[in-house]
Amino acid sequence: MPPEADTLLTAALKSATLRGSFCPATVGAKVGLDKFRALAAARWLANAGVLVLGFDSSAEFSPEYRKAQSPPEPVVVAKPKRKIRPSAKSLTAKESHRG
Repeated sequence: MPPEADTLLTAALKSATLRGSFCPATVGAKVGLDKFRALAAARWLANAGVLVLGFDSSAEFSPEYRKAQSPPEPVVVAKPKRKIRPSAKSLTAKESHRG
């Protein structure tokens, strides 16, 4: 990976969320890359499958990259259902109701 692409990726991860979008030229300017180097680095990352570039010079992380970088989902373990035994009062009420 070229150093510009690595620098842009690091800066983008710090300034944008995995689900958000950002402008590669603006993020690149914050870390010392000029507009053309930042856009070239963004194209390189798009070719590598890390970014998806938009027509309005915006970028967002690809769904595959988001899935790989997101924390694992917590495993939910279902508790076994308790068996509810009828109480003695309800048994006597049913018996007296029958006749």
